[in-house]
Amino acid sequence: MQDDTWRDHLANERTHLAWLRTGAAVLVVGLAVMRFADDGEVSVGSLVAALPLMICGLAAVMYGTHRYRRAYRRLTSGDPRPPGTLGPSVAAVVLVLAFAATAVMLAVLG
Repeated sequence: MQDDTWRDHLANERTHLAWLRTGAAVLVVGLAVMRFADDGEVSVGSLVAALPLMICGLAAVMYGTHRYRRAYRRLTSGDPRPPGTLGPSVAAVVLVLAFAATAVMLAVLG
């Protein structure tokens, strides 16, 4: 393998790990909201408030893995096209909306 190809594979792996870290962090925030939103008790309200964040975290892990595999296939086949920027842009908007939805639900709970 050429040095450029190795560098591209390592960059792809770093990007995948960043998606995994971000997804795990959002999921953990969702779990913390679920646990501490309703006076330290897990209730239906705290679960509903945490659900957008937990779903968003899981979706980030799944999308990051999909993006990694797609980029890996392109790199190994010699296809020079980058994965694209629409997915990360949509993910950023969805993350902001998930945090906003959680904040609104917490305001309604409290």
